[in-house]
Amino acid sequence: MSETVEIPEDVAAVVQQKVEQGLYPDSGAAIAEAIRLIDEHDELVALRAKIQVGLDQAARGEVVPFNEETRQRIIREGHAKYERGDPLIPYISVPGQ
Repeated sequence: MSETVEIPEDVAAVVQQKVEQGLYPDSGAAIAEAIRLIDEHDELVALRAKIQVGLDQAARGEVVPFNEETRQRIIREGHAKYERGDPLIPYISVPGQ
């Protein structure tokens, strides 16, 4: 799919400069990388927000002590998820599933 998009002249100049420097094979590749970096930035913003939620909870004393009992519970839950074929981490699936 191809689409024409108008961009400000100063942005077009930067894209062209990056292509001329050999950093990207063409303007489409440079723009694609810019979009990838925007997506990565958005993911980092979301992650920082989640971290802040955890920090706020900790500041209010809403924490679970990490001790042997907690460690064993996490291990049991991980094994149970693995046996069910559930992803251990939401964005990573179990191989072969």
